[in-house]
Amino acid sequence: MESIVIGTAGHIDHGKTILVKALTGRDTDTLEEEKRRGITINLGFAYFTLPCGKVAGIVDVPGHERFIKNMLAGASGIDIAMVVIAANEGVMPQTKEHIDILSYLDIERSIVVLTKIDMVDEELKELVLEDTKEYLKDTFLRDAPLVEVDSLSGKGIDVLVGHLDGMAVQTDRRSVEKDARMSVDRVFSVNGFGTVATGTLSGGKLQVGDEVAIYPQGFPAKVRNLQIHEQNVCEARAGQRTAINLAGIATTQVSRGCVIAKKDSVFATKVMDVRFSLSSDAHFTVKKMDRLKLYIGARELIVKIIPFGVRQVSAGQEAYGQILFEQEAVVRKGDPFVLRTISPVETIGGGKVVDPTALRYPKVTQEILDNVRLKDAGSAPDMLETFVRVHPLLTKNMLTRLVCLASFEETLQELLAAGRLIRLQDLFIHPESVGVFRKEVMGLLQNYHQTYTLRRGMSKAELQSRQTFAGGDKEFSLLLSLLESRNVVKVADNLVAIADFSPRLSSRQQEIRAELEGQVRQCGYTLPSLPELVGNYEKKLQVMEFLLKDTLMALDGQFVIDRQLYQASREIAKELAATHGVIKLSDFRDRLQTSRKYALLLLERFDKEKLTKRAGEDRILL
Repeated sequence: MESIVIGTAGHIDHGKTILVKALTGRDTDTLEEEKRRGITINLGFAYFTLPCGKVAGIVDVPGHERFIKNMLAGASGIDIAMVVIAANEGVMPQTKEHIDILSYLDIERSIVVLTKIDMVDEELKELVLEDTKEYLKDTFLRDAPLVEVDSLSGKGIDVLVGHLDGMAVQTDRRSVEKDARMSVDRVFSVNGFGTVATGTLSGGKLQVGDEVAIYPQGFPAKVRNLQIHEQNVCEARAGQRTAINLAGIATTQVSRGCVIAKKDSVFATKVMDVRFSLSSDAHFTVKKMDRLKLYIGARELIVKIIPFGVRQVSAGQEAYGQILFEQEAVVRKGDPFVLRTISPVETIGGGKVVDPTALRYPKVTQEILDNVRLKDAGSAPDMLETFVRVHPLLTKNMLTRLVCLASFEETLQELLAAGRLIRLQDLFIHPESVGVFRKEVMGLLQNYHQTYTLRRGMSKAELQSRQTFAGGDKEFSLLLSLLESRNVVKVADNLVAIADFSPRLSSRQQEIRAELEGQVRQCGYTLPSLPELVGNYEKKLQVMEFLLKDTLMALDGQFVIDRQLYQASREIAKELAATHGVIKLSDFRDRLQTSRKYALLLLERFDKEKLTKRAGEDRILL
């Protein structure tokens, strides 16, 4: 069942609801207050089948200024807009505001409907038509068809249906390749079934039994049942008005403005880069950190706005900028939004999301502005390259969802082949970002080598904790391995050093080295302790740290032995085992001509190295 969504727009009491009833036979005013007052407060829904076979769902939105946020909730996700203008009044304030809103929501197909034509004489109708066309010529509706109808008598309805049918045929099915997402515009409870949320599925497809999440909170839920136009279905596809019966979720956990989507397929953000403009008749100038109302999907949020590259944005002007949310918003690249002032309330403009997970910029430089332009309107390779440069070390899945590029796979391979991007296992990074990491690591290692001239390198753990570029263990290890493969650094024994670094002893340090090595060798297997050898002498301690990685070693972290003597003791242990079958502590002690204490230290070290293991009071070889 192919569907399209038609939305009404227009001033209060211009006949939107009666027009919907004439098309569908259904009254979308369902609230008692709506019927009593004769105005639409909440969103109304109805549907009918077009001659082409497509089912047209109609969203009837309020026209009264007080209910404008309900209109915004309904206007998102529609394929065709019907702008309703009454012949007895013409273009009115809410007509203009609704037209501005529709222009920012990027609706490709629209039709203007002049209603109540039987209420006016021909002369007044022609005057209203002339004024309407004059106003529309400077709007996105300049080329939209204009149909005259009288909803009560049915005059002109067939002509209107014909136009809607033609537009429906030209409306492509929305892609189901993207992840499923629906902005919730109504929530209610049904006895025996539980929570039901409605909206237009803006991407992908949902099936009964699918696991989903309610954003921005991320509450898990399951699709128990799906309805399209009051009919139970097994699957809902992008572009269809959908009612989702949710299992495992209470009505208090989902509200209008929430987004239902597959887990990890959307971005909950508090900062986003945008392209925005102000309408030509806006009575407001946007300056840095101005507070505004932002409408995206079916949600209303208070935000602050920062224009880029200009001090202020005035009526009719466009700019790039950044939106700062007080609460998390759930968005994707390319999502349209509308801006309104807080007080007095006025629709002043709108725009599109350029980067839903932008960083805060301490200062907006020309480079940052150029990056935002490329993320918005660059060629496919430039756009993807810029996103990777700005958001390094993301997986392909995350990049696909972030960039929303139809030719993603081909573009990615092109950039990899040209060396404009680098793959690190399942992560991607820009060469410039590798340069940033390299510069930071080299700076840290150079300072370390200058401070500790005799140490072979900084521990990996210390280097990771001091660098700021790579946040996770995996990312740090992959980048460090890349530098190692390029002979920038060397890694050994969990120590990292600049590739061409080697410890160099000064003449005085050479003297200390000879002194310490002589002392240790002279002691033989009567092992001297570190305090005995170096005391509190800092220069001796530094040389000793160097020697413990070279010619000397420490047992139990305390007693020092020459490495050659240690290897000799291992051979003695092997000889004793070959002769007697076991290594007795007393025999080992006598062969080394040392005390029981030091012989036992050596045997315990052999145990740790898996050369020997205890067998009662003795040792045997492994």
